[in-house]
Amino acid sequence: MWRWFDRIEDALAITLLGATALVILASATMRAIGHPFSGGAELAQFLFIWTAVLGADITLRRGGQVRIDALTVRMPVMMQRGVTVTCLLLMLSFLGLLAWHGFPLAISNWQRPMGVAGLSYGYVTLALPVGAVLMFISLIRRVLDKGILKSLDPDDDVAEETL
Repeated sequence: MWRWFDRIEDALAITLLGATALVILASATMRAIGHPFSGGAELAQFLFIWTAVLGADITLRRGGQVRIDALTVRMPVMMQRGVTVTCLLLMLSFLGLLAWHGFPLAISNWQRPMGVAGLSYGYVTLALPVGAVLMFISLIRRVLDKGILKSLDPDDDVAEETL
């Protein structure tokens, strides 16, 4: 059911990252030949912010977030479950707060122009609450798919560092 959504999000993140690189390349090239591309830096920042937000959601969706479990793996299963539930509740609360306060902030910044590029600063500030909602959904999906104890574990296709 979610496969199409995941593929679109992956493709959009890759496209935005490629566009960021192309804008930086075009801006640097135009500056080098004596015809600076005004607004190139702002456009690259805008694209990179959205790339980072989508990348953060993709990472969370795949269980690639930073996790230090040296202490929790030694706890009894019930304590592990309690710690995981606490972490999930804190994460979901924080993401909810980001969305709750982020959307009004984006709306209030809609009339503010972003440098010489002419884009609305609202598009930039909108990245944070949209990303928070996407990550909120990803966390809920992981809990429903994997259960509480395994919801924060990395997926098999995510490389783990070993000591």
